[in-house]
Amino acid sequence: MLKYRILLLNDARHIWKDPMLMAALLGPIAVIAFARFVFVPLSGWLEGQFAFSLLPYTDFAAVFLLLTIPLLPGTMAGLLMLDERDEHLIGYYAATPLTRGGYLAYRLFMPSLLSALLSAAFILLSDLAVIGPGAMHAFLLLAIEAPCFSLFLAAYAGNKVEGLALSKLSGLLFAGPAVAAFVPEPWQYAGAWIPSYWPAKVYFLGANDEPVLSSALPVAGLLFHLFLLWLLIRAFLKRID
Repeated sequence: MLKYRILLLNDARHIWKDPMLMAALLGPIAVIAFARFVFVPLSGWLEGQFAFSLLPYTDFAAVFLLLTIPLLPGTMAGLLMLDERDEHLIGYYAATPLTRGGYLAYRLFMPSLLSALLSAAFILLSDLAVIGPGAMHAFLLLAIEAPCFSLFLAAYAGNKVEGLALSKLSGLLFAGPAVAAFVPEPWQYAGAWIPSYWPAKVYFLGANDEPVLSSALPVAGLLFHLFLLWLLIRAFLKRID
């Protein structure tokens, strides 16, 4: 445990000194606060000013906001990995008792843990999320998406500047819930290659009181995410070899 404690303390120092990393850590708390305290008053204001209410789109808003949570700790971990790769620290860790496998396990576990805790907080505290099997399965998939995004940055960005540029591509992930919510079946399955489609789809199933556990969609979504994680691990290991 000591070897992981040293990494954790080193991460804490980096995050404390870097406002961008700090924002990525605190951002999910702001998302939860917005969902709980701002969404309903904002809907009332829009209805009064423009005769448009957000309340019929509560489920979509819940998924949209929930999807931002794994992206932030995923980005934070990915940028830390880029720093360590640029400074050749990963090779150093591989020669210590931590080993390369231990380093990778830590780097995958931390964003996943943060994503799981913050996603659970959103589901329980936001007053927007419908708690049920759909939300719980979406929670599981989002916990896998955080390390996937970390590995994507660490494997394909040449440096931290490129990593910041690639992190902007996370906006494409918000197409997933839009496809799941507004594109009719079977056409929406063309969007199944977007990782965020799957947690959105299973969440909407649960929110609409449709069967979740007896559906093949949760299993398909889980297999897709695990396959994506495996591909990104291979790409990252190839990059650092």
